Amino acid sequence: MKHKSLHIMLIDNDKHVRDSLNVFFEGTRTDLLIFKSGSEGLNSLKYQEIDVVIADYFLPDMDGIEFLSKAAQIHPNAARILMATMTNDEMALGIARAGIDQFVEKPLTVDSLETIIHKLEIIKFTKEPPVE
Repeated sequence: MKHKSLHIMLIDNDKHVRDSLNVFFEGTRTDLLIFKSGSEGLNSLKYQEIDVVIADYFLPDMDGIEFLSKAAQIHPNAARILMATMTNDEMALGIARAGIDQFVEKPLTVDSLETIIHKLEIIKFTKEPPVE
């Protein structure tokens, strides 16, 4: 029996973060798409089935909240995670208003990533399929 894989899109303009996450997910049951700008990610979302979208707050062409809000319009069932080095009240309000599923503080740790991905896998694979 083939294991289901999790389809994750990562948007981060920091090459070190992109490379580190690529290494982290190697050899896992995860298909990882990586982009460095919001517009690249949004363009790709139109053609991809994605389960989880992870975006940095600071992107070169838009902020992560705006990106994740637009991503939700394309894939409303995808889990959305925002990463940032710091938050303030305004950002926290934006996260809540946008309905973002999870906020992760940078720098990321392997433990925090594994915990989040495990939670997302449980949510994805225990959800009832939509009735058509």
